[in-house]
Amino acid sequence: MDLQMNLTVYGVNKVTVDRDTYCSVFCGQPASDPAATKGSEVMKLSADPVVFDQVGDLKPGDDVEFTAILKRAAGGKSQPFLTGVIPKKAQPASQTTKPADK
Repeated sequence: MDLQMNLTVYGVNKVTVDRDTYCSVFCGQPASDPAATKGSEVMKLSADPVVFDQVGDLKPGDDVEFTAILKRAAGGKSQPFLTGVIPKKAQPASQTTKPADK
């Protein structure tokens, strides 16, 4: 089952260790408990290495929409694993263009 996650991304890392390539995404989302956390909750999520190339030109704090799956984690839990980036839709041309002056 694929999930869609819209996250504020602060950075994306890709590293190769013993011929295996790993990728991680540092992101944030609004605090789930504003009484306990002010601002964003920062997370490090594992990702497929193709995500590094799909993110493209990233400025810290950009909102990016990802596809993800749930993977098993320690202790019988599961966590999201980012599998790709959903491309942004092109913005339509403004409908309120000024008429040309004569």
